[in-house]
Amino acid sequence: MIKRILILLLILICTCISAQDKSPGRDLRAGVYLSGGWNLPVRLTTKYITEETSPWHGRQTWSGGVHLSLMVSEFYRLEFAPLYSWHKIGFELSPPIYPEETIYTETFELISIPVTLKRYLTGSFFISAGTLVDFAFKGKPARVDPQSGLGLTLGAGREFRMNNYVIDLSPVAELHSVVPFAEEENQQRLLSVALRIGVSYNRGPVRKPVKRENRPDDTKSQEF
Repeated sequence: MIKRILILLLILICTCISAQDKSPGRDLRAGVYLSGGWNLPVRLTTKYITEETSPWHGRQTWSGGVHLSLMVSEFYRLEFAPLYSWHKIGFELSPPIYPEETIYTETFELISIPVTLKRYLTGSFFISAGTLVDFAFKGKPARVDPQSGLGLTLGAGREFRMNNYVIDLSPVAELHSVVPFAEEENQQRLLSVALRIGVSYNRGPVRKPVKRENRPDDTKSQEF
């Protein structure tokens, strides 16, 4: 089921690109992203693991990188954003296997390449969804799976424009390694929720915010 969802998302992106208008106004952008938030390792399986560490505790998540995007139709923007991320998680060892309850922490790093499709709403609001390609960076963690694989990303927010510069503010949720590249020992998937801030420079025709069309009744009321 999960693999089918990923395939459907890719088909959706390709369909939107192929169905673009003849002159959509490319509206090319390049910029940087910074984000910070909270994470939690979750399990998508009921498989029993001997001496499993439980429960897991959410800790900090930080990321930063660059992004490049372009309009592919009147309301859709396609974006690529290579990112470096740093994650800290906590895990608990408790009786009866261990003599006392102790919470340990561990950090690990990822290189992620989100490919997202952004749908503009009225004003400068938008929603976004897409896939993640994650690669473990600087070795394998001891207590959590490395999170290398295909994941999912979902977000919503608003853009603020100042001349040719655009500020992007949005909460983002990411589920890493939904489809792992290699066999995993503990079957954890890292769920992260963060606030992302982006600054980009716009080159080319500018996409205008979507406005509510006037209804016939509104036009009549304006005449009087």
